[in-house]
Amino acid sequence: MVNEAAAGERRSKICTVTEAITRFVPATCPSLVVGGMHLHNMPMALVREIVRQRAGRQIETLIAGPAAGLGADLLIGAGLVREAIVSYIGLEHFGLAPAFRRAAAAGRPVIHDLDAFALLEAVRAGGAGLPLAVVLPGVAQTDLPAAPHSLYRQLPDPYRGGSAWVVPAIRPAVALISCQEADAYGNGFFRGATFADRTLALAADTVILLVEKIVDPAAALKAPLAVGIPGFRVAAVVPVGFGCHPTSSHRYYNYDDVHIQTYQRLAATEAGFWDYVKRYCDEPASQDDYMNRVQEEEWQR
Repeated sequence: MVNEAAAGERRSKICTVTEAITRFVPATCPSLVVGGMHLHNMPMALVREIVRQRAGRQIETLIAGPAAGLGADLLIGAGLVREAIVSYIGLEHFGLAPAFRRAAAAGRPVIHDLDAFALLEAVRAGGAGLPLAVVLPGVAQTDLPAAPHSLYRQLPDPYRGGSAWVVPAIRPAVALISCQEADAYGNGFFRGATFADRTLALAADTVILLVEKIVDPAAALKAPLAVGIPGFRVAAVVPVGFGCHPTSSHRYYNYDDVHIQTYQRLAATEAGFWDYVKRYCDEPASQDDYMNRVQEEEWQR
């Protein structure tokens, strides 16, 4: 066992939403990825804080995949994203992402369209320090290589002859990840589907972990194989109850279909989108204020 007094006592990584975004997301962020998938396990409290702090901020590259949703749509709609590497952005069975569709039609941000497999393999390569990832040859049967701003390239295959399809490695500068539980030192425990979140977290330079609950550090000692994200990879642990709302947090709560449809209705227009941002990102002073507003309005409806 390590003598912590000799090695240096471990420090708590717990901080507030505001502190986490201010400290660990640069004003000009080279690249950012939002974890979760579709309507599940998205770190929405962190996304709302970035939107709230949007003045003077820019995300050079948003990694939106392998199946991004409301979080990516908010960041793009708020005008924070210069380029987006995309496999899918939408609201699953509620429809496509309105702000993204509007922005794409207007030619901003610049969109690099990758299939989900290629995007995830590119992130794996980035995490491993490789320059590129080899992807499935079937991509040649699609229009993706010919799409504007395509990242697909062909290289000679030194083993079988012919050529192989490749994409550049992607290493996120910052990953926003929802992990249901973690200890104060950043050891995270997934209590439901991990989707691609573990891969994203292990590849990123900086990981901000949004959690529903802080657990005793002994949990990692008792069940080390249950740790989904090791603490040494995590910069900040942010405990926020219902922090994924309106998406789900597995084994804690389901997604809020009423609020998602409210967003979809408002974000269908530019003015409506900014009305949503004002009501649910800018005006609430805390997560409690946000949830109180959501509950009051849903009860009224």
